[in-house]
Amino acid sequence: MKNPDTIKTDQELFEGLEGMAATSANINIMTVSGMHLRTHLHTSVYLRSSMFILVLNGTAGIEINFRKYEAGKGEIVLLSFGHFFRIQLLSTDFRCTVLYVSKAYIDEMFSSDMIYKRARYGAMMHKNPVLQLGADEDRLLQQRMHFIRDVVLNQQHLYYREMTLGTLLLFLLDLANIIEKDTREDGLARPARDELYFQKFLELLVLHYRAEHQVDFYAEKLHITTHYLTLIVKRVSGQTVSDLIFQLLFSEAKLLLMQPSFSIQQVASELHFSDQSAFGKFFKRKSGLSPKEFAGKVKKEASPVRKPLANHQKASLSD
Repeated sequence: MKNPDTIKTDQELFEGLEGMAATSANINIMTVSGMHLRTHLHTSVYLRSSMFILVLNGTAGIEINFRKYEAGKGEIVLLSFGHFFRIQLLSTDFRCTVLYVSKAYIDEMFSSDMIYKRARYGAMMHKNPVLQLGADEDRLLQQRMHFIRDVVLNQQHLYYREMTLGTLLLFLLDLANIIEKDTREDGLARPARDELYFQKFLELLVLHYRAEHQVDFYAEKLHITTHYLTLIVKRVSGQTVSDLIFQLLFSEAKLLLMQPSFSIQQVASELHFSDQSAFGKFFKRKSGLSPKEFAGKVKKEASPVRKPLANHQKASLSD
């Protein structure tokens, strides 16, 4: 049975999937059924890329940055580097097209003007990651994704790189147009500087949470005060900075404790706790169990269940 607390990257989530179109680790696009994703229910996924999930059929219950959402047909889920999410529920008929592009590849393709546009809708992606599409918008994005797939698969094209970048840019411009048009029509304010700070904070968090547990580290990296960062994170996510750090640490701690090769002391060291005692107190506060009790429980659950011998079996063994 798959451990529900395993932590994966977005690339690991789709490993071994047939029909994947890819250029190295930079771009992947595929149509995925609920059958494949069901094996990853409740798996924590940390984004190392930008990911776009266009729902073709059915519904999914997902958790993004510790908030719960439902995505159905005619909606697109917008995820970017620094998001962490998990799939909680899937309808039996769920199907989606997934496009994900590495952060390095996306950073490379933008002019300064596009970087500004991307920053604006990137903050919206953190605030409202599930976008309802109109019928025409849904058809347009499906067409764009099919076009990207065709281009990505045609690696013999003399202008392959330019074609790939061009089709991605076309998709992102259409997406930005949909997002900004809907924002203006709804009369919502454009993303504030706070939301851009929050996006950058999440990127830093995913990179440094193992080693850096204090709010002031992230505030210093962002060149703002700890008080201001605390206010930003609380307003945008409903969580405190410490909540987000500790939830990531706790998930990682559980994963490491499930590995037979890691001792409790090694886990404490890997996650940069001052000592094993400090780690033990943190873990028990979060789970109600000590690290030793948790590891023992996992080991017991993983062991095969032995049924008691029937009387005639006992007799035959004693003969």
